[in-house]
Amino acid sequence: MTANSMSEPDVPECWISKGLSDRTKEKAERELNETEERRTEALAELRELIKVHCQEHPNLPIHRQDDDAFLIMFLRGRKYDVERAMAMLVTYVKFRAEHTELFEGVTLENVQLVLESKIFYVLRERDAEGRRVMLFRPARFDPSKFSPTEMQRAFVYALDGIIQDEETQVNGFIMMEDYTDMTMMKIMMFDQKLIKQTMELFQDAFPARFKAYHLVHQPWFFSILWALAKPFMKEKMKSRIYMHGSDMASLHKAIPKAGLPADMGGDQPPYDPAELIDILSKMTIDRPEVSSV
Repeated sequence: MTANSMSEPDVPECWISKGLSDRTKEKAERELNETEERRTEALAELRELIKVHCQEHPNLPIHRQDDDAFLIMFLRGRKYDVERAMAMLVTYVKFRAEHTELFEGVTLENVQLVLESKIFYVLRERDAEGRRVMLFRPARFDPSKFSPTEMQRAFVYALDGIIQDEETQVNGFIMMEDYTDMTMMKIMMFDQKLIKQTMELFQDAFPARFKAYHLVHQPWFFSILWALAKPFMKEKMKSRIYMHGSDMASLHKAIPKAGLPADMGGDQPPYDPAELIDILSKMTIDRPEVSSV
C-alpha cells in the first residue's frame, strides 16, 4: 500500500503549525532569548560565520544559508547562541556527509514499510508543556523485513519532517522507549555503530531540543545495551534519562495517560501509522546538504 492509497486520516492542525502561538512566543523569548530584533541580528551573524566556513572548508559547503526557516532551527536549538548554533550546523552537515546511507535517495515510499511496522511513532497529543512525544518499540524490529540501517533511515526521515513544525522547535521532544517483548537476539542487532550514530544525532547533529528520555519494560539484559550506549552520552543526556521498568504509574506522572495510546495504559485509541505517513506526504523534505556535498 502506498501513501497515496491509504485512507485519509483525521490530522489535527497542531501537527503542521507554521509560526508560533502566543504562549510559545512567550516561551521562546523566556527560554531561548528569541525576539524579532534578536532573530534578525542572529541570522545576520550566523550568515557571516557560514560565509567564513565556506571559504575555509570548500569541501564541506552549507547550501541553505539563504533559508531563514532552516537557520532559525539551529538558533533555537542553541538558544540563540550564534557560535554554538554554527557548531551544530557544521556537525549536522558533517553527519550527513559521513552517513550518506541514511539520506541519499531516501523518499517516503522507501521508508513507508518501517513506518507501518509501528517500531516508532509520534503521538497525536503533545504533553502539557507542548512537547512532541515520540515512542520507540525496538521489539517490533523485524530483520526479515528491513535492516537496522533502513530503520534508522525512516527515523531520521520522520525527524526531518516533524522538526519543520515551529511549535516543536521551541517546545522540543520527549522520547519514550518501550522494551516490551524485547529479546536478547534483537538487542544484539543494535550494534555499537548504530548506537553511536544515534547518540551523535540526538546530542549534536540535529536541531531539536530533546528534553527527556523515558524507558519502560526494560528486560534484565538491557544492561548490555546500556553499556554500549553510555560511553557516547554526555552528562546532560544521562541526566534526562528516566527508567521506569514496569511501573506505569511512574511513567504516567511524566506523560499523562490522556496523551498515551491504550496499550501504554492511556486514553487514546491505538496508534494509526497512516496519520504520520499522511503528514510527511504533505511536507517538503529537502536535503541539498546531502545531494550537493
